[in-house]
Amino acid sequence: MILRTEVLFGRLRETLGRLGLEGRGLLCCRRGMDTGWAGGMEVLRISPEPSLEEVEGYWEGLRGKEFDYVLAVGGGSVLDVAKVLAALMENPGRVRDFFGVEKIPRRMRRLIAVPTTHGTGSEVTKYSVIRVGEEKWSIVSENLCPHVAILDEELMRGLPRELTLQTSMDALCHLVEAYLTRFCDPMVDLLCEQGIRLFLEGLEEAVEDRPEGRRKMMLCSLLGGIAITNAQASLVHALSHVLGGKYRIPHGEANSLFLPAFLEFYSGERKLEELEGRLGRRLREEVEGIRERHGMRRLSDFVGEKEALEVAERAYRNRRLVEGNLRRVELEDLRRMVLRSL
Repeated sequence: MILRTEVLFGRLRETLGRLGLEGRGLLCCRRGMDTGWAGGMEVLRISPEPSLEEVEGYWEGLRGKEFDYVLAVGGGSVLDVAKVLAALMENPGRVRDFFGVEKIPRRMRRLIAVPTTHGTGSEVTKYSVIRVGEEKWSIVSENLCPHVAILDEELMRGLPRELTLQTSMDALCHLVEAYLTRFCDPMVDLLCEQGIRLFLEGLEEAVEDRPEGRRKMMLCSLLGGIAITNAQASLVHALSHVLGGKYRIPHGEANSLFLPAFLEFYSGERKLEELEGRLGRRLREEVEGIRERHGMRRLSDFVGEKEALEVAERAYRNRRLVEGNLRRVELEDLRRMVLRSL
């Protein structure tokens, strides 16, 4: 198992002070964030789930400027874009040259990643996902792993209930999908199991905005990020990248639509049954209960049967995510998953 990121826990400003950052910094953050504390850093505000053209526009505005480090404070979109910008500071080429696996030859400019949601785990991952037209494309490189991650659960206090549910379900998907890939090793198995426990224990507390719930879900998300960096995601993300890209559905919500059907696909898998035995829970029943209890939407709220089958067909082309599964996956399996999710 590999972890290329130094992980620090504590209040943001105090922890930044201990890092002793010097020189000129670029702060990437979400729209509307208070940046009065940022001192002399240049501020770049990132839109939610930006397109390739928007990311290229961000870079055009920065090209030629010198930064000693990049500080990214925000959700998955902010962190993912900051990774790409930091990579461009050390590598020739354009954003579109980086799509695929290991297309970034040199480690990016020093990046400190600070999540404000507990879902993507991007603060420790080797992934950046960018919307390209009606699809979401992935950049995968060890050279995208942030140098430092700062985990401060206070930054997650006050997250709206809906966003809390969506991002938390994203973290759970990372853990479950990674656990059921061919690449999961015994160390990652342990991380996945503990992360799933934290999800089951902490979700309702987080929805109620209780500090202990935010802390558990923050750790759940962190472990999920480590898990997919070492073992990758799989079918849920293959489907959600297509659905979210075309219909502009928030990533965590798109993932949650397919998770019950994914767990049904793996019904009877010995590894999953052993995990559920240790947890004392049936994960599909737990996920369906959460979705029903909180009134989360179904796939049929967004698309009909024809569109759902098109999502399955397009997702099947993502060979990286389809071929990494413990079980062999055919197109018909994805078709059944989307129909089950309607």
